[in-house]
Amino acid sequence: MKIVLLNAGKTRVSFVADGIQFYTSRINRYTQWDIIETADTKHMSDIKAMQRDEAEKLLKQIQPTDFVILLDEKGTQHGSIAFAGALQKLIESGNRRIVFVIAGAYGAHEVLLARTNEKWSLSKLTFPHQLVRLILTEQIYRAFSIMRNEPYHHEG
Repeated sequence: MKIVLLNAGKTRVSFVADGIQFYTSRINRYTQWDIIETADTKHMSDIKAMQRDEAEKLLKQIQPTDFVILLDEKGTQHGSIAFAGALQKLIESGNRRIVFVIAGAYGAHEVLLARTNEKWSLSKLTFPHQLVRLILTEQIYRAFSIMRNEPYHHEG
């Protein structure tokens, strides 16, 4: 089983890249973990065309048998424990690759939405898509620590 973080474009913010590297080293203790970044899409005046270009690049990285979770503001919100439970259920379902997709700043094109198995939201708050990469990576690490009853996650 492998978990993949698939991003539209490159990670450009150094503290985000550092944080992702930090949590990646921890996630790798639990599972195979991969981060894929597509080539950047040049800004276009036509937002739909830009979304479609990003979607096509992302779809090239998705295999037919992948279980695809798109991070989307309209997706299902989970607290950390529910997030861990949902991820554990997907792992136990025998999925060979679970792919979390973070589209570009303008959201996902309908061709990407059509390939998505589920949509999850990290918060009702709006975050820069660069920062979402780090937040999601930390939450995946947290989920594994919850699944294994390790002391990282504290309930208050």
